[in-house]
Amino acid sequence: MLAMIEINLLPPEYRPRETTNIPLVATILGGLVVVCGLFFYWMSVDAAVRELERQNGDLTKKKTDLEGEAKKIDALKDEIERQKSRQETIIEISQSKVMWSQKLEQLANILGTPSLSNKFWIQNLTLTKAAGRGATATLAMRVSGMGYDMREVAKLRDLIQNDQNFFYHFQRLDSFTVNRVELINYRNANERMDFDIKLPVTAGTPAAPTPGRPGAPPAPAPAPGGR
Repeated sequence: MLAMIEINLLPPEYRPRETTNIPLVATILGGLVVVCGLFFYWMSVDAAVRELERQNGDLTKKKTDLEGEAKKIDALKDEIERQKSRQETIIEISQSKVMWSQKLEQLANILGTPSLSNKFWIQNLTLTKAAGRGATATLAMRVSGMGYDMREVAKLRDLIQNDQNFFYHFQRLDSFTVNRVELINYRNANERMDFDIKLPVTAGTPAAPTPGRPGAPPAPAPAPGGR
């Protein structure tokens, strides 16, 4: 089978010309421009996101460090307040001019009075700030005694209030309640009494008078006997 060959014998100026499809080319170029623009925009957004994440990490670390420093500062403030409170207590004690070593010795002598037969003893003793006006501090004692005899308690109360050397620096002896405690498997007694004694210190009192020392201030009149 023979192939046919088509020959255009028209002069060149009469032959149909092959032209470029400009709309198609423009569309392709426009698409490439948009794709390239989106790619560069994504690159810039990704870089911005990475930078923000880095800054967020730095700020989070700084926040954690600052929180730790803030806790240390709060702890230091609390310690400063505690030290100030101790300092104020020491100043108040020193300003009260009470010879506490002498007071403790006098208290021991009162508890060792033969008429009490060594019935009472002190569980604990504290000196705290007083909320009442005119008192710099309060001497508080937790006292216990064998048996349950309110007459013995009244005798102890009278001895404390009537001892001029001991009671001189205190405003009063506050009222207290005696609690009865049952003792089990105790050979010498089957019950015990517990009570709290509170003695507010008088503000601005002079030093405790020493027996035989000239110039010692007179002691106040004894307070009336309690319950």
